Amino acid sequence: MANDIVYEGDMPRQAKKRSGELPFGHASYHAGYSTVKDPRTGPNIGPQNLDIDTVPDRYELYLLGEGEKKVTFEQETRVPHAALFTFNKEDHTLGNLLRDKLSRSEHVLFAAYQVPHPLFAVFKLRVQTDGEIAPKDAVIQACNELVQELQSLDQEFTKEWELKKIADTANA
Repeated sequence: MANDIVYEGDMPRQAKKRSGELPFGHASYHAGYSTVKDPRTGPNIGPQNLDIDTVPDRYELYLLGEGEKKVTFEQETRVPHAALFTFNKEDHTLGNLLRDKLSRSEHVLFAAYQVPHPLFAVFKLRVQTDGEIAPKDAVIQACNELVQELQSLDQEFTKEWELKKIADTANA
């Protein structure tokens, strides 16, 4: 059939279908490179001219480099008793936990975070207090409470895991 013949250059070859995949060179599968000269990009673009950036290892997104700080603090001048914290090498996980913990505090009037760009592991936390405690102290207190809650969760999980292992060995 005509659909089974794929042309490579001027030479036809028989396409082989493997386990439901489309054969290489099939019209809906084929991907190629354009060799059109674009004045915005410079020389011809083709497979020999492609520059492929290497993706950094995943752990590099969360390990601090030399001289990097985990948290930076800026006093907010437009609003009384407010501050902006920038957390480096952290993401929505910590941002949402801190925001939730801070919003439940009786002395915190406002707590919100934003991730400026999804490709960079950085978030900014804005905190405003009623003046009885400083925003920095409120964040430190929230972090300490989160650490205690997570330690408690870890102990409970470990206890339940060990009990499950004991129950499984007793039933076996």
